[in-house]
Amino acid sequence: MKIVSLSNAPKVPVNLEGYKMHSSALLEVIHLCLQPGQYMPQHSNQFDVVACLIKGEVTLNMGETKTQLSLYDTVEIGKNMDRGFENFGTDEARLIIMKKL
Repeated sequence: MKIVSLSNAPKVPVNLEGYKMHSSALLEVIHLCLQPGQYMPQHSNQFDVVACLIKGEVTLNMGETKTQLSLYDTVEIGKNMDRGFENFGTDEARLIIMKKL
């Protein structure tokens, strides 16, 4: 058994507060924090992603479509689909991002 805490998790190489909580051949789990007004630009990956909002308020931007996520909403995003997240709230937002490798 291996326990990873935010205090000892490696930082992900983006200009946001993100930490790699788990990494294996099949799955990578990222804890992402967005401050009010902060956003992750739209991008795509060559793998499916599942994201769960665990704190705050965010908008999921997919191309021209914007969807407001509520607390504990979980969304699966297919590979090669543009997506980004934006914190439109007044408090920090936190997401768990699961990359299905």
